Amino acid sequence: MECSLGKGDLLRLAGGSKGALLHCLEGTVWLTKGDGADYLVHQGESFWLAAAQAALVEALGSAQIRLEAPARQGAGARPQLTLEACRAWH
Repeated sequence: MECSLGKGDLLRLAGGSKGALLHCLEGTVWLTKGDGADYLVHQGESFWLAAAQAALVEALGSAQIRLEAPARQGAGARPQLTLEACRAWH
């Protein structure tokens, strides 16, 4: 699934039962996953989100990301990824 973000837009990601790969297609995003570290993911880079792990992503300018699940296992399997908009911080 792909998502276009404007500067300051926040998203909550969940890796689902098998994890997820975030690709930054355009711009730069800041990511935190609760491990005490901050990550910058620039255009052309990817970030692995482990199974059952959640993260918060913020666009540092206009950005476009793609979230992918690992290869499907078995017929009819569907990725369990979520991409939720967060309320702006005020």
